[in-house]
Amino acid sequence: MTIRERQHKILYRKRFRLSPAHIIVSGFLIIILLGAFLLCLPISARSREWTNFLNALFTSTSAVCVTGLSVITISSSLSIFGQVVLLLLIQIGGLGFMSLTTMFMLLLRKKITLKNRLVIKEALNQNENRGLVRLTRNILFVTLAIEGFGFLLLLYPLVSANGAIGVWQAAFTAISAFCNAGFDIIGESSLTGFAGNIAVNLSVMFLIVLGGIGFTVIMDIGKHKGNFKRLAVHSKIVLVATFILILSGGIFYFGVEYSNVGTLGNMSFGKKVLAAFFQSVTTRTAGFATINQNAMTPAGKFGTMLLMFIGASPGSTGGGIKTTSTVILLLVTMSGIRKNGDITVNKRKIGTYSARKAVSILVAGTLVVIISTFILLITERGKAADAAELLTFENTLFECFSAFGTVGLSCGLTPLLSAGGKIVLMLVMFFGRVGIITIGLMFMQGNSADNKIKYPDANIMIG
Repeated sequence: MTIRERQHKILYRKRFRLSPAHIIVSGFLIIILLGAFLLCLPISARSREWTNFLNALFTSTSAVCVTGLSVITISSSLSIFGQVVLLLLIQIGGLGFMSLTTMFMLLLRKKITLKNRLVIKEALNQNENRGLVRLTRNILFVTLAIEGFGFLLLLYPLVSANGAIGVWQAAFTAISAFCNAGFDIIGESSLTGFAGNIAVNLSVMFLIVLGGIGFTVIMDIGKHKGNFKRLAVHSKIVLVATFILILSGGIFYFGVEYSNVGTLGNMSFGKKVLAAFFQSVTTRTAGFATINQNAMTPAGKFGTMLLMFIGASPGSTGGGIKTTSTVILLLVTMSGIRKNGDITVNKRKIGTYSARKAVSILVAGTLVVIISTFILLITERGKAADAAELLTFENTLFECFSAFGTVGLSCGLTPLLSAGGKIVLMLVMFFGRVGIITIGLMFMQGNSADNKIKYPDANIMIG
């Protein structure tokens, strides 16, 4: 082989070598397609008939992207086999396929290569290559422990209400809640029948919050035995932001929905407080509902959209632009107003890359929601009268925010969408779960020559 042939071979390998971003995106796509095939089978349906492939694909996408939007009624459409398949897709989507792949490699005593570690690092949103295998193992153990505990919490109230099937409902709901998926097999109206049940509400809220703060924060809390002062800056930001969002959201819903007979109006004072805070928690990409989302006031819907857009925290089972990005954006805004050079929090400097990444996520996420809403308003024109009532700008925007934030709350529009509309929402859910940055990295060709060139500053007036 000549030197030129060797150079061409090396160049060919570099050009077609899969990056971590390619592997992550490809892995999610393969799992979604496999899940869609299984959900299509007659054995997955209660009717024992083949399921429409597009509906199966939508359900699989929603499960792997831990969203919860659905075009079918899970409890009445899927058989036990279909529900098990759906639950496995939710678990894989919540943990990430690389975590499960690593677990199988460890069980088979396979070597974790450097390339595997790079993919794990990207999938878990970590900054270092050290300790990734141990982190993955801990994530699996923590997940099983929390979901098992959640199952025990939900077991008694669901068995008391629904009998023996409550055992399966408790297991399904515990995993779905921790993975922030929002799917349930209890009925056709999510958890509205348990709006006043303290045990069910608090248990599901507990699982949603733990799934939403992220595995890194959970393990940091365990490592320092809950001592807030000793926690990492990231953990402190996540916990404070989560607390503020849940508290302010609960107060907001209690105020704007207090007299609304379609949501909180007919409840007792205690149930109103419980339902308001449950709504605040579930908007953090969980998707369970104890009140009718379509019956909310315009202010309530708009507040829900904002909370869904913010979403959960990095390294969690949830979506959205993330709590840390929101905090950094606020700090960047304050720094710009004050004309400060550095952005600091808790006596730590926020790097330029982190600030740019937060801005990129905000802009890209906003564009995804705007473009998808615009497309749906075009593709869903001319609907029948029953669909036309729900096909308002407000509801369409709501569904797109829900899809991007991988929340799953719905005003009832999703099941009525056309084939084109379903495809649009599937893409939005995929962007929201995999991450716009990860998808963007697929099209990057590494460091270009421009990165090494220093250009003079441009004098551009802002504001």
